[in-house]
Amino acid sequence: MEQGVLQLTLTWDGGQIVAAGVVSSRPAVARCLRGLPVARVLEIIPRLFGLCRCAQDAAARLSLQAARPERPVIAATSAQVLAVALEAVGEHLWRLLLDWPPLCKQAPRHSEFLLWRKRLLGVVDSAGAAVFGARLSAWLNEETPLQVGDGVAATAGALLPRLSAADWVAQADGAGFAEWPTFAGQPAETGALARHIGNPEVAALLARGQRIRARLAARYADLRWLAEGLSEPARLSSWLDAATVAEGCGLACVETARGTLLHRIELAGERVARYVIVAPTEWNFHPQGAFVREIGTTPARTRAEAVTAASRLVLSLDPCVPVEVKVDDA
Repeated sequence: MEQGVLQLTLTWDGGQIVAAGVVSSRPAVARCLRGLPVARVLEIIPRLFGLCRCAQDAAARLSLQAARPERPVIAATSAQVLAVALEAVGEHLWRLLLDWPPLCKQAPRHSEFLLWRKRLLGVVDSAGAAVFGARLSAWLNEETPLQVGDGVAATAGALLPRLSAADWVAQADGAGFAEWPTFAGQPAETGALARHIGNPEVAALLARGQRIRARLAARYADLRWLAEGLSEPARLSSWLDAATVAEGCGLACVETARGTLLHRIELAGERVARYVIVAPTEWNFHPQGAFVREIGTTPARTRAEAVTAASRLVLSLDPCVPVEVKVDDA
């Protein structure tokens, strides 16, 4: 199945970006699952997503477990917790070593990334995870964080709070929620920034309106938290949660490098009656969300500067699909 793209249109007046629009051509994957046998759905979901496959798989299995609870406690397995955490580490390293350096006028660090990828693939149990986590913590202690140029002070937007699956039950339903979700009636941003709002460096950058730099600092903070958590698996388990909505209906929320992932499943016997998937991209690229709000009034003397500014903001919000940027005259 085609993954679709985010089409971002910038309106430029020759001196600054004055407006922006978002159109998504991402397919409604969850709708294709209706009517399928549950066993088939569990086979399909990891294959449908190029990114966050472990998180998608865990969310599917946990939501199903919650829909037909066979155990008193609905909880992720240690293997699921470890897989989701290692996947998030790999996503963060990919961005920090390959994608962010060119926007910070540095060369991508391909060989270093491949080394970390090899180490990640070598982790097969909790003991290996603890060794990997200690090595990653040591690397972070020696690493010089990337410094990215920020635009004008961005207007503050709502950050999505960390909610339990039970808290999400009343939120993650209703027409249109899956395509363009809102929290308390407003678009909200999810991801490392929302998770680490209490970090002093992140908070200081936000106070100055430097939201791109704050997101980058939050990514380092998230990576450090994950590295430390690999030695404390119980700590990482907070990233995966599920709750029974009603008989035959379950919901799971799983944290990813990009933010909160939601799955909600309704069963009709052993087949899917309804399936809802809400990925972080739907939050961060909402038509009135973080990208549209922040890119407006960004100075840009040329079209190329407008595209560069948009690319920097896009990467800080970390979509899970390709992006196309178009510049129109005001």
